[in-house]
Amino acid sequence: MNVELKGTLKVIFAEEKITDNLSIKEIVVTVDEDSQYPQDINCRAINQKIDELSTFKMGDRVMVNCNLRGRESKGKYYNQLVIWTIKKS
Repeated sequence: MNVELKGTLKVIFAEEKITDNLSIKEIVVTVDEDSQYPQDINCRAINQKIDELSTFKMGDRVMVNCNLRGRESKGKYYNQLVIWTIKKS
């Protein structure tokens, strides 16, 4: 499922090396900034997508297209947004 976020890049976390073949880097995008309740949405870049984040800085207006992924583990359910494109808006 595709999710599109438009907002301001609030946080860029450091890259984490999970295994030899897997690295992730998370960002937070603030959306609905003009509403009474803006939302901070966490997204993650995986492996080669991490390089795309190098041209961005906190405070940039961005449009992020993500895949919504969900999984179950030990009776609990988890969601994550995985970046497939990001650009300045």
